[in-house]
Amino acid sequence: MNHEIYSALSGALVNERRQEITANNLANVNSGGFRRDVPLFATVYDQVSGTNRPKGEECNILEHNAFAVHDGNWIDFQTGAMQDTGNPLDMALDGEGFFVLKRVSDGTLYYTRDGHFRLNEQRELVSIEGDQVMTAGEEDEPLILEGETPGLARDIKIGKLGDVLVDGQPAGALRLVTFADLQGLEKFGASGFVESLASGSPEVADQVIVSQGVRELSNVNILEEMVGMIEIARQYQAQQKAITGIDELNKLAAKGLVA
Repeated sequence: MNHEIYSALSGALVNERRQEITANNLANVNSGGFRRDVPLFATVYDQVSGTNRPKGEECNILEHNAFAVHDGNWIDFQTGAMQDTGNPLDMALDGEGFFVLKRVSDGTLYYTRDGHFRLNEQRELVSIEGDQVMTAGEEDEPLILEGETPGLARDIKIGKLGDVLVDGQPAGALRLVTFADLQGLEKFGASGFVESLASGSPEVADQVIVSQGVRELSNVNILEEMVGMIEIARQYQAQQKAITGIDELNKLAAKGLVA
């Protein structure tokens, strides 16, 4: 039996995973604040030969079988393109940081770069899906934008540090946070993240600047992703040919033994 067929098969399988990740990046090209995934791969060896054989055991094996496996994703946190919208409720962040939102369905706190907001009937600043934008402070309270006359807000100004003025009066501030290890964050929905043990707890983002009337787009480069898809397809075809060729050799070898 030629073990190379399993190596070729492992390559085909990881290319299928590459295709799934690339397709997901392309599907979110219009998702504001989306961060593209870059797949990572590793080489592993069978349990007899290579680096995984038991320590101290003599080994006279002449071949080493290597296999490719998907080893997680690296999140590209490069800033996406900025789009001027003129909408005073649209905001973008320059620097390392996230808005803090609370999902209304279950109260989950998550973090996003997508600053495409609106006001709900309670004058709360919310995402397009209705999730509440959190105000600065220790309590998980939504940011409410009301003018001097209840229910009205003729003029909304967002300062560079996230402070909010409504009709010239202070109305709180945006909660802006960052994390010690951004790669430890776990994706949540299209453009959100949730913390994990690896990321650590949220910290105040004091090196980020808020721009009003601007929205950050995804950081997906359509041309690069399409070129990647073509490369994946060609590699997959080559691996399929290798599998077919090795299989034919095995069949011929089996016929020779029977004869």
